[in-house]
Amino acid sequence: MKEDFKIDFIGIGAPKAGTTWLGHMLENHPQLCMSVPKEVHYFNDKLAYRNTLMEKNYSKGIGWYKMYFNHCPNHKVKGEITPRYSNDPFVPERIKNHNKDIKIIYCLRNPVDRIESHYNFCKYFVQNEDRSIQQAVTEETEFIEMSLYFRNLSRFLECFPKEQILLVWFDDIQKRPEVLIREVYTFLGVNPDFQPSNLHEKSNQARISQIKGLQEFIRKTQYKLIALGFSGLIGTIKRAGVGNLVGKLNSKPLQKDRVPPDLKQYIQDNVRADVLQLQAWSGRDLSHWLQ
Repeated sequence: MKEDFKIDFIGIGAPKAGTTWLGHMLENHPQLCMSVPKEVHYFNDKLAYRNTLMEKNYSKGIGWYKMYFNHCPNHKVKGEITPRYSNDPFVPERIKNHNKDIKIIYCLRNPVDRIESHYNFCKYFVQNEDRSIQQAVTEETEFIEMSLYFRNLSRFLECFPKEQILLVWFDDIQKRPEVLIREVYTFLGVNPDFQPSNLHEKSNQARISQIKGLQEFIRKTQYKLIALGFSGLIGTIKRAGVGNLVGKLNSKPLQKDRVPPDLKQYIQDNVRADVLQLQAWSGRDLSHWLQ
């Protein structure tokens, strides 16, 4: 018998554009329940370059996906955020087949800033990148592909009406989080008056790992525990702040590698047409992204 399970909303990216902050705001709302962990990687086949952990999970079936929500009461609105959904061409149709009425959230950030943050995360926290920022960004197509927001969004617009998609801008997270989170809660159909206690906390700041491989070991252990039916326990530990504490103890702040002027021009040249399309579609002034 086919498993009858659906989630109600899904975050599709982009990486380093505020998805961790958004996940914290959603998991704190009493009417919402997030997957554990935040990123399930169910609908995507496209994996990160130099991937050492994620697998192609869609063939495992909906029963496997449901494990990550076993801690969620039936009455709560359920969802997850996997930033790599945004640029995988297989994802939109798969999500539509799962739930044609699902609500989709897409976090967007100035492409130059997003790429800089993405590179530093790979180099210093994940520690799977040893090239210069200039070399990595020009050699790995992922950095630009993840920043072609309108191209990626267009695939979802082929499967879903505009009304089911909400764009969350990183600038708004920084400058007007109270207004923004109210818009998000309203979009999801839950009480918009709820105020998360950590609304003004910065999430997932650039840090360098002290013990290489520890975070990956923790993540692998987490997935094994979920497979054994302990998603609720992991959620409790996470809410207690244990994961954040371990992350901080295993890392320290860093002086980020910056995008040099010629690389900035390279990025802007490659995203310019896409930015202008996104600006026209959304009605939001994005001219500062190209300056």
